[in-house]
Amino acid sequence: MKKIAIVFVMLMSVISVQAQKGQGKGQGWEALSNMKAVMKPSFQPVIKENNLEPAKENAAKLYEMAVLLENGSKPKAFRKKGMAEKFTSITTLSKSMKELVENNASDEDIKNELVSLHAAFAEIAHHKKAGGPKH
Repeated sequence: MKKIAIVFVMLMSVISVQAQKGQGKGQGWEALSNMKAVMKPSFQPVIKENNLEPAKENAAKLYEMAVLLENGSKPKAFRKKGMAEKFTSITTLSKSMKELVENNASDEDIKNELVSLHAAFAEIAHHKKAGGPKH
């Protein structure tokens, strides 16, 4: 029984280490995946059809995802000096966009903020260490 317990503890340690190593390789950075899942259906209609409705509907969710992305656990490459400012920028831009939507700002102002937000997010999402499928 003692040997089974030792084997179990060792197995759990290996699983934990493997889960941490997988983070950032398309397997474990849930906050990035969640933000992408909201960003894509918000941004694509603007580019393809000049349709801001999905972006307006998702503005609060984009802000929520940005806060989680900024404050959550990140792969090692995204904890380096200078990266914090990129995450803060995403949060600031998404908050501003949410407020523009809440205050019934012009479509042009909302669109400009979304384009800025997308550009800031792309610096993280398309970083070579972000993992996931290559575009």
